[in-house]
Amino acid sequence: MFNLDQSASHQSWWQNAVGYQIYPKSFFDSDNDGIGDIQGIINKIPYIKSLGVNFVWLSPFFASPNVDNGYDVSDYKQIDPQYGKLTDVFSMISKFHDNDIKVVFDLVINHTSDQHHWFEEAKQSRDNPYHDFYIWQKPVNGKVPNNWQSLFGGPAWEYNPETDEYYYHLFAKQQPDLNWENPKVHQAVSDIIDWWAAHGVDGFRLDAISHLKKLQNFENVDAPDKAMNNVPGIDTFLSELSDDFKRDHLMTVGEAGGVPIARAKQWVDSQQGYFNMIFQFDHVSFWEKFTVGKVDVAQLRAALTRWQNGLADNGWNALFLENHDLPRAVSYFGNDTNYREKSSQALGMMYLLMKGTPFVYQGQELGMTNVSFKDIDQFRDLDSKHFYQEKLAAGWPVKKIMTSLRAKSRDNARTPMQWSGDQHAGFSATQPWIEVNPNYREINVAAQQANPAATLNFYRQLIHLRLTEPILLNGRYQLVDTHDHQLYVYTRETPTGGYLVVTNLSDQPATFTVPNHLKLTKLVLSNYPNQALNTTIKLAPWAADLYRYERTNS
Repeated sequence: MFNLDQSASHQSWWQNAVGYQIYPKSFFDSDNDGIGDIQGIINKIPYIKSLGVNFVWLSPFFASPNVDNGYDVSDYKQIDPQYGKLTDVFSMISKFHDNDIKVVFDLVINHTSDQHHWFEEAKQSRDNPYHDFYIWQKPVNGKVPNNWQSLFGGPAWEYNPETDEYYYHLFAKQQPDLNWENPKVHQAVSDIIDWWAAHGVDGFRLDAISHLKKLQNFENVDAPDKAMNNVPGIDTFLSELSDDFKRDHLMTVGEAGGVPIARAKQWVDSQQGYFNMIFQFDHVSFWEKFTVGKVDVAQLRAALTRWQNGLADNGWNALFLENHDLPRAVSYFGNDTNYREKSSQALGMMYLLMKGTPFVYQGQELGMTNVSFKDIDQFRDLDSKHFYQEKLAAGWPVKKIMTSLRAKSRDNARTPMQWSGDQHAGFSATQPWIEVNPNYREINVAAQQANPAATLNFYRQLIHLRLTEPILLNGRYQLVDTHDHQLYVYTRETPTGGYLVVTNLSDQPATFTVPNHLKLTKLVLSNYPNQALNTTIKLAPWAADLYRYERTNS
């Protein structure tokens, strides 16, 4: 017998929650140096509270040379001075807790910065105590050890003259990978986890966690993933980490691109799993990085439904459309010109009401869009700069390269948060570290606060519904397959009734016929006024409707 109340009583705080991701460098600048900071986050806690979210996830702000915007950590127990002091972080955690908002940090433990003292020691000699904290191979015929590639392009090996060896880096050469085959690495990371837990952190997002294990024969591979993605044996490392997190009662979400559903079930099994949930990327990976095109709704439906069904009975989905690595959802999935507001609202309803824990990325709740930089010098993202140089060398026209970057660069998500129509979007009184999107005068918090129909207030309503309606927490997800390329329709259901989510993810009007066994009883939320209760629902472009229904016997 399906019992909502009984089901809810056995759940953890993170299951009945909505998270808000903050990219500190671009959120709010309190000291007017052009860079967002911890005090800026503290200043905006009332705004974050007003969204109705229960926890925040902060991208890295640890000490770092910032080759890869903080994902190259040089000290896990210090804060980068550009963000403030360590005491600011402790104060921030305390103030979030005072507002009943939990705090999740980004933990980057696949690699460190090459300026971390571990690596500075490791590269000095082969018998240094820290040498085996990293992955080393001798030259082969005076060249790199094998054909393994970096995700940022080029070989994944960098020569170290002090030891006459190459070290492995999956990302930039300034980000050497840790050697998880060495138990001392786990001990050192365990200490970091315990230290932050003791200072009040409630959980971690584990960056690049599916890459911890590398192929140990170091032979050439015929596909790049074989060397470093979900390599057999990784479970040992994840199990040990899981013990650390459980000991400290921490929520965990793993970044697990390329992990199939069958494996994901093991990773997030409610009894034996390693993490509480994982980020999967099937729904944002329909084409190669930096290629241009629009998402097919049928593919999107299939990808998200596959994960909803796959983790329905044992496990938990992390729901998202945006993060710091992705283009803006309204530009990627929606229509950011003619239907910017409606499409950002429809996309919000489509994913926020599925089963799982939704994450909202800063500015997503406003419908912030991709930025159209004209020149490569405007970009700050390392990956984008590598792509530009690589394609230029391959003979691509500059126009084609820039078109790709405008569509898919990580900088699209990293332009400053748009607080107002004032200069620099109210982010700072001085020139920001990266240019503000020129559309900040139309798209900003101040303009939307006062408008009940704005995307910001639509998101607030969605978040409130998600957190107050038990069926939206525990009801089973059921796709209503329309076999088309416009509609995404599903129910969150119990045996007697539930919610019907109807979204038109296209620029054309559409019609949806309600199945006979569903009797609509109430229109709960719509992004178009005056939508009626009919068995045939007429949907304007990018319409989003939420209905209550009762199940009938017909």
